[in-house]
Amino acid sequence: MQIKFKFLLTAVLLLFLLSACGPSTQSTGLPASPSGIAIAPPLHAAPSSTGTAIPPPSTEAPLPPLASIQMLDARGGWAWSTSQQILRTSDGGLTWVDRSPQGLLPPYDGFFLDAQNAWISVYSQDTGRFNFLHSTDGGQTWTEYPYGPPSGLHFKDALNGWAVTADVGAGNVMYSLSQTSDGGKTWAPIPVTPQEPETGLPPGTIHLCNMCEDSFYYDPGRMIIVYGDMGSMEPGGSVSMQVSFDLGKTWQKKSLPLPPGEAKALVAPNAAIFFDDRDGLLPVHLTRMNPDGSYAEQRLVFYATQDGGQSWSLQPAVPGTVPLYMSIQVDASQDVFVVGDKALYASHDRARTWQAVASDLDFSTTDTRSVSAIDFINASTGWALIMENQVNVLYATIDGGAHWTMLNPLLAPATPSTFTIDSSIPTPTLIPTPTEELSPTPEVFYDAQANADRVRYAPNATWVEISGTLPANSTKHFVLAALQGQVMSVSVLQGPAFPIEVAGADKKVLSDASLPRPFWRGALPSSQDYFITIESRAAGPFTLRIAINPPGQATQNFSFYDPAYVVALGYNDEFAPLDWQFTLSTKGTPLVTLYLIDPSLYYPHTNLGEAAVLLAATADPAIVSTCTQPSTQPVETLTGQETVNGYTFTRSEVTGAAAGNIYDQIIYRTVWRNKCFEVVFVIHSSPIGNYPAGTVVEFDRNDLLKKFEDVLATFLAK
Repeated sequence: MQIKFKFLLTAVLLLFLLSACGPSTQSTGLPASPSGIAIAPPLHAAPSSTGTAIPPPSTEAPLPPLASIQMLDARGGWAWSTSQQILRTSDGGLTWVDRSPQGLLPPYDGFFLDAQNAWISVYSQDTGRFNFLHSTDGGQTWTEYPYGPPSGLHFKDALNGWAVTADVGAGNVMYSLSQTSDGGKTWAPIPVTPQEPETGLPPGTIHLCNMCEDSFYYDPGRMIIVYGDMGSMEPGGSVSMQVSFDLGKTWQKKSLPLPPGEAKALVAPNAAIFFDDRDGLLPVHLTRMNPDGSYAEQRLVFYATQDGGQSWSLQPAVPGTVPLYMSIQVDASQDVFVVGDKALYASHDRARTWQAVASDLDFSTTDTRSVSAIDFINASTGWALIMENQVNVLYATIDGGAHWTMLNPLLAPATPSTFTIDSSIPTPTLIPTPTEELSPTPEVFYDAQANADRVRYAPNATWVEISGTLPANSTKHFVLAALQGQVMSVSVLQGPAFPIEVAGADKKVLSDASLPRPFWRGALPSSQDYFITIESRAAGPFTLRIAINPPGQATQNFSFYDPAYVVALGYNDEFAPLDWQFTLSTKGTPLVTLYLIDPSLYYPHTNLGEAAVLLAATADPAIVSTCTQPSTQPVETLTGQETVNGYTFTRSEVTGAAAGNIYDQIIYRTVWRNKCFEVVFVIHSSPIGNYPAGTVVEFDRNDLLKKFEDVLATFLAK
């Protein structure tokens, strides 16, 4: 059996490598929160009840959905869109301008110090490294430097900053540290000594357990490691930490007492928060589990320090339930805001006392609604991103969260941002990065107790591909460990000939036994081993992909690349790449089918049967000459032209019905460098009247098309 591991960063960057050959693509990554926040007068708008929107002027375009927001004062701030645009506002979030540097790959990460100074990192296909861009005029112009860390950026002023870069795997996280004193032009490793040095790792690497929820904090005055219990799922009876004030030359071990009655709680710490050199907070989640693996209790407590981290004292717990990964935010006035499972909580005295905010905005979490982020600049003025039906909606408050106004943010016209390359900087000293494997331990090995091949991810991997061959009518078993709440997706490239079953060690089958398919995706119900079984209905090779998103991360991104046609598409793990094709009349050769595998969108919930995005291409001159004309078999209806990611597509549609089924196709075609490319949206559904009354609902067509359009937006061809 051939076994190969691929890493998430490699998958994302594969799509980027074509950028010099065509328009720029889109990616993911959210900016770090800036440490400097200025206070300004509140928004000049009266509060209104939830859902009352500020009507947009008719002159600007609707804003693309926001992924994150960082306000600097009541009027100025930055944001990233879900399509990786860098946006800037000067009117409290009502209108935004695009400050993305033109002609470059989408940013990977960023940091916004104030209204003028911003830094972003982009991948360079020429050097195989991350390049660094700095703006000093609010994103109107950018200067590109030859090297910089990809993520974890922090700047205390326009010159001095550091980066804590994390390489995350399914069970491990490796931190490497670097610093700059010239505004990001050059970077050098920070010479730290890890708490437990290991052979085989670059100097200065801090190795922690990601599954355990270990946390790490660094600033020039201290390093703080806090250990979690979520890997072993065994209560440790205290909060265990190590602190160093001399870059790791010496480490102090500390054990903080748990609140009374919580000795059996599992500890999951967040990273420490410091207001200044001496005063700080340590948020710690306390969890108790039911026998079936579900959560019995989820609390959040804070420990406070007034001597820079030498000693810590327990503060009162936040009232109510606060699940892991919920938002915790500290404003410039040192107010603390926490999102619980049903309410917003606030402290205006550094977590000494808490109160639930009586709010007209719903902060509860449901299948279709959740809180993506909160951002307060002081005790009264703040913003919230609420995800409703997969789209973030922006709200604002000026009275501490009691009343909220739903904004209709707009994209204002602006002169495109530009960038220049600083060629005066010498070749930098590279920041060491962790090795991809901790030890010679095999990546996949037979586990006799489980009677399956156990999958063990490399340190900075979040997914794995395993290739092999199976005879007809046989099975192959794989097993790996994962945590409750993590999202796992499994797919076999070769399609229906290799259906899979996903089950927990508790014998509960998660996949649908009545509908065998070559893919599955879902949130894991408990922390345990999970078994993936492949059944072969025909002899032949298989390629199995197993992806597990890091805790708290809903999706991860991948890319498909065809070297023959030099074309790529990006997609997230809601899609499974299959070489199996629908019965469609494409003009070109089908290259891949990205099959939507989110079970919540399908029957028995809705009347949707299946949905996919298909990519096809051809270089046949006869077909290229008529590429953008609608097909006549079947008869397509031309519906216009659209420019997507710099490519001009003609759009046509065709709908067919047979035996109680509806087949919709939306076809985008473009000619690029003497090749015809097709991106086809395929939607197979049934009339709602085919089902017993009240058993299903109409599928959300707009939501489905949004997912497809996000894939189309990454189209890149040479």
